Amino acid sequence: MHSNIIIGIVSYNPELIRMQKNLNTINNQAEEIVVVDNGSQNIDELTLLIKQYDNIYIIKNERNKGIAAALNQIGDYAEEKGKPFFLTLDQDSIAPSNLVEELFRVFDSNEIAIVCPATSSKQHLQTGVNDIAISITSGSLVSTAAWQDVKGFWEYLFIDEVDHEFCYQLQNKGYRIIRNSDVILDHVIGTPTMYKKYGHVFYPMNHNSFRRYYIARNSIILHHLYPDKKEPYPHRNIRLMRIMISILFCENEKKKKIIAMFKGIKDGIIWNMRNKTITSRRE
Repeated sequence: MHSNIIIGIVSYNPELIRMQKNLNTINNQAEEIVVVDNGSQNIDELTLLIKQYDNIYIIKNERNKGIAAALNQIGDYAEEKGKPFFLTLDQDSIAPSNLVEELFRVFDSNEIAIVCPATSSKQHLQTGVNDIAISITSGSLVSTAAWQDVKGFWEYLFIDEVDHEFCYQLQNKGYRIIRNSDVILDHVIGTPTMYKKYGHVFYPMNHNSFRRYYIARNSIILHHLYPDKKEPYPHRNIRLMRIMISILFCENEKKKKIIAMFKGIKDGIIWNMRNKTITSRRE
């Protein structure tokens, strides 16, 4: 059990059985765990669950402040407690028993900002320890000093692209991001399914319209801020078009999701036009 690491879990209307599995696999890997809840409707049930553990503390936000704000609250908690590292987890990620140990042993340089595991959703992973461009937040062991150096996660993004943008900021500061593929996190992105339509195979993520708005808007904004790190504009536009086609063929609430995406694209373009000369969110 590591004493210099805070484990932080962001929750929002968690499925309690999965959440309990999450807590059971991680609670003996650090002396203290903080759950930041973003205004869950089942907060009373979640609070009762957390009371079963002596080393887990909960921060209750009255409303959904977004993943970036909640991650910064975890960073603030680590800073307040004087912890040099904090581990961030999604509510439905299930950690192996050696997650913290395997990530921590790779953290052997001040140049490293993040060490992350492989995830069960990735295919054809390299083995061993490798430098990578971006990591998802779930399962990432973060240097508190590096988080402070880049002024945390960008809360304006709210949810999507928060992890990517954080990594871009760290790399711009000269930090490294490492993946230890010898440890694997059980993590699922969205609710993926497979459909065959008109000779094509689709893998819709089934995100709701709320998520679709931020996926579209933040994609537009990050292409403006980090053109050398994101895929070229034609590829981005093709990707957004493929998402819309997948929604039309394979998902429910088609109209609501498509409207949300167009609104996100519009708002992203407006943000870019208002911030034409900005090349970094730090300016």
